[in-house]
This record gives sequence, C-alpha cells and structure tokens, in this order.
Amino acid sequence: MAKKRAEEAAPGMGELGDIFPEGTPGNLAVTTSRRMMLVARRYRKALDQALRDVGHSQARWEILFSLSMDEEASTLMQIAARIGLEGPSIVATMEKLEEGGFIERRKDANDRRSRLIRLTDKGRDAVRTMAEAANRQRATLLEGVATADLEAMLRALTQMRDNLWKRGIRWG
Repeated sequence: MAKKRAEEAAPGMGELGDIFPEGTPGNLAVTTSRRMMLVARRYRKALDQALRDVGHSQARWEILFSLSMDEEASTLMQIAARIGLEGPSIVATMEKLEEGGFIERRKDANDRRSRLIRLTDKGRDAVRTMAEAANRQRATLLEGVATADLEAMLRALTQMRDNLWKRGIRWG
C-alpha cells in the first residue's frame, strides 16, 4: 500500500493508530474534517492571489458580492451576517470601500442609528471583475468533480453548518 501524503493522513494513523484505527468512523471523520480545512485554506489562498492579480482582496470581494446579491440597500449588520462575521469586524473595511468609491452609505430614514449601504457603479464593476477571477478559481477547484458529488457535498456541508448553528456558532 502506498504511503499517504502526510497532509492527507488523519491524526492517529501513524504512531497513535489505536486512537482512530483505519476504516473506523472516527478515522473517516478526522480525515474528512482535516481535508476540508486543507482544501478551504488552499482555495482561499488561490482565490486571494487571483483577486490580488486583478487589484482586489477577499475582504472586498465578500462584502461587495454580498451587496450585489440584494437589490435593496443593506445595513452593516445585515452584510456581516451574510458573510458570517460580526459587524464590528468589517467597519474598517466598509470605511475603505466608501473612501474608494465602491459603496455609498446613507442614513436610514427608519432608524437614525443605522446607515443603508449600496454599491456604486464602481462597486458593481469591481464585482464583475472579481466574479470573473473567482469563477476561474472555482472552475479549477471543481474540475473533475461530478454534479452529483457537488450536490451530495452541498447537502453534507449544509448539515454541518446547521449543526454548528444549533450550537450557537454562527460567526467567523
């Protein structure tokens, strides 16, 4: 049997093989979660480089893409919730986006404490540019993966997300 690459091996498959013996549900769970983390990390790195190559960043992409998915203006808290972060963690980025002309913020007539945020034409153009870069990276990532496998993976990931949400883990 060929040796598995160290990054693919689950903890316990080496010296501590008795903790998660090969072929057990515990071993499969460890290997799967480790692989998810590694793939996500590497994909984010590749996407980050692709976005930098077109003059943007992941933070900009996530916020502007989130805004582009809604016809209505959004509050900072709505945007943060959509991208899985807490509001205060994106305040500085929002200020830079406004200074850069990618978004505009206006007072909410219904809530004086809140500001409504919309994309500008420059923001929409940036979303198009970043979407092209993201689509290229996504195509590379998913090359050779069957539609049925993507559908099964989406169901599994949705269940995992729901499991975390039930335990109050909704951010980050």
